[in-house]
Amino acid sequence: MTHTLNPGPPSLQPVPQPHAGVGPKSFVTTWVLALLLGGLGIDRFYLGKVGTGILKLVTLGGLGVWTLVDLIVTLAGKQRDKQGLLLAGYAKHRVLAWIVTAVLIVLGAVSGGTAGSGGGTAAGPAAAPAVPAAVAPAKAPAKAAAPAAAPAAKKWTTVQSLQGTSDSASQVFELTGAEAQLSYDFKGGADMVVAAIYLEPEGKDISKDGGIPIVMLSKTGASTTALHKTAGRYYLDVRAANVDSWTVTVEEKK
Repeated sequence: MTHTLNPGPPSLQPVPQPHAGVGPKSFVTTWVLALLLGGLGIDRFYLGKVGTGILKLVTLGGLGVWTLVDLIVTLAGKQRDKQGLLLAGYAKHRVLAWIVTAVLIVLGAVSGGTAGSGGGTAAGPAAAPAVPAAVAPAKAPAKAAAPAAAPAAKKWTTVQSLQGTSDSASQVFELTGAEAQLSYDFKGGADMVVAAIYLEPEGKDISKDGGIPIVMLSKTGASTTALHKTAGRYYLDVRAANVDSWTVTVEEKK
């Protein structure tokens, strides 16, 4: 009696399944949207994250910070769609994405700096060419002024001189008010000498009007005394007794 063995159900072959954790959203598309339109939240709308996409749009990409963070997360392969699945094609295109991003950033920085520099130059009016100032003819060097001659030293100049042995008066003479002096020399051997010298203004009679002598002597001798008279016309009057001779001189420094 022959028994037929039941081989049982045929073995099932495993059916290939998509890699777990990777979704249908493209890494390249997400990266391009994050790079170019990240400030508007378009990358998040593409991934199905509508709520955060709107928030990102309203805040202008979190004032740029959120945009930069999403771009870096995408380039690092950590970005996920709404279902939490990673993006497809990251391993194949990540090197190219990093290179292109770096190049665009460098070009943007360079062009921005060039534009700023050029704008600053264009903003100001073109500098007018310098117009050379008229050159004045050279003047001959001025001759050094000759040193001023020193004023001549003033000397004592005789204005009036009178001599005698007894009373005598001079002619009228003029004093200018300059420095003046009176010199006298009375000679004789008498024991008792009486002498007086007057310097009076023109028109005064000392015999009638009296006067004060400039010099009074009781013995012979010679000397000089300063005169303090204003400018005007004067005369000398000498009264002398018991002298052999006398000389009186009036001088001004001129």
